[in-house]
Amino acid sequence: MKTKNIIIAALTLLVSCNLVAQNETEALRYSQMYWGGTARNTAVGGAFGAVGADFSSLSINPAGMGVYKKSEFSLSPSLYYGKNINTYQTTESEDYKYNFNFGNLGLVCTFPLTTIASDKPQWKSIQFGFGLNRLANYNSNITIEGNTNSSSIIDVFLNKANGVSPSNLDAFDTQLAYDAYIINPDNVANNTYKSALQHGDITQRKTMNTKGSMNEWDFSLSGNYNDVLYLGGTLGLVGFNYTEDSQYEEIDRLDTMTYFKNFTIKDNLSTNGSGVNFKFGFLVQPAKFIRFGGAIHTPTFFYKIEDTYTRNFSSNIDTAIYTLDPVESKFRYELNTPLRLLGNVAFIINKLGFISFDYEYVDYSTARMRSSDYNFFVENNTVKTIYQGTHNFRGGAEFNLKPILLRAGYAYYTSPYKSSNVNDNAKSIISGGIGLRSQQYFLDFTYAYSMTNGKYYLYENAASDQKSTASNFIVSMGFKF
Repeated sequence: MKTKNIIIAALTLLVSCNLVAQNETEALRYSQMYWGGTARNTAVGGAFGAVGADFSSLSINPAGMGVYKKSEFSLSPSLYYGKNINTYQTTESEDYKYNFNFGNLGLVCTFPLTTIASDKPQWKSIQFGFGLNRLANYNSNITIEGNTNSSSIIDVFLNKANGVSPSNLDAFDTQLAYDAYIINPDNVANNTYKSALQHGDITQRKTMNTKGSMNEWDFSLSGNYNDVLYLGGTLGLVGFNYTEDSQYEEIDRLDTMTYFKNFTIKDNLSTNGSGVNFKFGFLVQPAKFIRFGGAIHTPTFFYKIEDTYTRNFSSNIDTAIYTLDPVESKFRYELNTPLRLLGNVAFIINKLGFISFDYEYVDYSTARMRSSDYNFFVENNTVKTIYQGTHNFRGGAEFNLKPILLRAGYAYYTSPYKSSNVNDNAKSIISGGIGLRSQQYFLDFTYAYSMTNGKYYLYENAASDQKSTASNFIVSMGFKF
């Protein structure tokens, strides 16, 4: 019974996410982060928490910055290629998108605290780091198409409208459907409605274009105590932008209906957010061959998220074309993302390289949305109901074949959904790379391939099986001084 309730709640959520903004889907979207940053970090699966001396450490375990012996500047341009394959009603549709971006831009300055050789334990150096790490990429194109004679999004409008008078219909869906003659009065006294569809046999089609990213400006401080204990902290200023343009259509595919021809829904969601978080970490190196530690990331406190949502509705009914005036809403709210706990270990193989592992725990059911104008009780309750804690594993290795370095890595992010009947969205990332390093400069190249299987809901009981893959080509360059 509990599982059934979870499925029902999730389906309600996934239907609503096609109709309105400020919902639980946004809470998950802006809580999920996949560490990228430099080519070196990505090549070893993002398992750089205990290795350190890489700018990505600032966003993972800031204590790793204490491993730096020299100051360093780094820059990482990347090329992203994402592909989505959707299967709906046995019809397969494919779409893709390219995106150029920067994985990182940063500077780390190292300040020795003593130049006098001593056998006594002492703080050997401190480091200050400043720069940008990319946390998420929202660029994608999706195309879904299929033929059906069993359901329509009009059924969703009917279920919501029945029992509600025409003057009280929802301005963003049922009112538009009513004004465009997609739903029509059936029993006026009881406020019930009927569909404009005379029978099934329709083509359903949706296209969606998303773009944007989440980036974090890091301000970090770390210290090295006798090459045994490393401590670090990061103040992260997080900003994101997300834009989603979609078009949904239902068409009389056999051209046999005398009344209904087609209708189209066009939606646009534009979101910008700003937030802050803190990260604290430590590393311990009891012997030259091993280094281990952990980090805690506070929730990101998005103190300002602004949504602008616009919907256009048009229909071709009984040889008449109805194009309604667009409706728009703007809303401002807050979001607290989940706390993150990380554990890190690295085995240093003399000067031959390293093998490293990172573990991360994130409980997405603890995300919370807030606003002074709306209590988000239903949305936050759904977050608790359908999401769960995730266990994320990252591992990688680097082999030093001076002056060339070879790298490989793998990362696995478990599903944030409690029920796989609703969705999966577990993510796997395979990566590899090559680097050239000297005492003064470095040049790294990485290729990472990610895979995700899940579902996309056009509306209730209309799920498309979605397979998403992405290729990321990253080049990092920098110099030491």
